[in-house]
Amino acid sequence: MSANYWTSSQRNKWQFSRQELRDARSSVTKMEIQLYGNECTMKYDINMRIYLHQLIIKLGRKLNLRQVILSTAEVYLTRFFVRVSIREINIYLLVTTCIYIACKMEESPQHIRTILSEARNCWPEFIPNDLTKLAEFEFYLIEELNCYMVVHHPYNSILEVVNVLKDGDIASRLEVSPEELQTCWSIMNDSYITDLHLLFPPHIIATGTLYLTLVLGADVRKSVNNISATQNPRIEAFVNFLAASNIDLDEVIETIQELLTLYDAWNSYDEMYVKNGLHQMLLSMNR
Repeated sequence: MSANYWTSSQRNKWQFSRQELRDARSSVTKMEIQLYGNECTMKYDINMRIYLHQLIIKLGRKLNLRQVILSTAEVYLTRFFVRVSIREINIYLLVTTCIYIACKMEESPQHIRTILSEARNCWPEFIPNDLTKLAEFEFYLIEELNCYMVVHHPYNSILEVVNVLKDGDIASRLEVSPEELQTCWSIMNDSYITDLHLLFPPHIIATGTLYLTLVLGADVRKSVNNISATQNPRIEAFVNFLAASNIDLDEVIETIQELLTLYDAWNSYDEMYVKNGLHQMLLSMNR
């Protein structure tokens, strides 16, 4: 297992440019149309991604799992859909499998029967009472990810940034409160809905979440449409830190914009619409 992001499979095998991601997903869409036609309205869009994020959280809470396991599972899911159509698979079994493998990779293995039982409690109509189905999907998922399962997260990066800010010079010194750090963690958890973890290194995502926290405060979703251009000394200190660092500012700006777009979409998210459409699609697959 690589302890260094810069030499890891995440950077060398699973980090893309935006154009590379568009091309990969375009190939999936073309294959999807050839196999299934255009009649299905369900797509792997931001609404579906929010729904899948909530499914991972739901099963994770049932199993009392650490957040890093859920984040790893969500990265697997995002990588998987770079190559596979949403119309090919049982979403609920995919979520269950991602969590099952993530538990192993994050050194908190769960027995396959426990995972399957809790998943069936959550979604009894879509999770088969058959251990072999989960085991088969595990091999399928690992194969699609080319066996590159190590994931580096921004959680450690944010602690490093906070420590640097605390010990910085006068112009860039900044004390981040425990409440602000908690908000950063919350935004980072939400960031797994997006493509950020396929695009940028962990420290870029951590830096973007801290900037959003300083600008918007604790309730990011409600504040997203009320961003003030007025600078305050704490934001100025953070900007000074960025200016003096080697952090790629363009990537930080892209990260911030991606998160703002997510929260804007989340404000109009309709869970029942996604859920009903997905269930209709799954039922039609089983006919």
